[in-house]
Amino acid sequence: MTTVQTRTRQIADLEGFDVVVTKDGEPVDPTANGKLPKYPFSKKLKHSKTVNEWRRDRFEASYPGYSCQVLLEDGTAANSQTTLRTVRESYEEE
Repeated sequence: MTTVQTRTRQIADLEGFDVVVTKDGEPVDPTANGKLPKYPFSKKLKHSKTVNEWRRDRFEASYPGYSCQVLLEDGTAANSQTTLRTVRESYEEE
């Protein structure tokens, strides 16, 4: 079984940003097993899409009953209207 932490790392490796998985507004234990099936995408979503679009069309569509916070590099949650380009650029070294 795959832990939530392993699955979120796989998502981060593909999409270029970290997420915190939530259920009913509360963080899901990252060590929990078998909660999230395989992430069904092989290419990252376009830079011009927003955090809200990614969460709705990819994360929540793939994992019904769960949601997530998309994190900027400093660990703060990105605003739902932030573009994925902005989120990804926050992880780039200066």
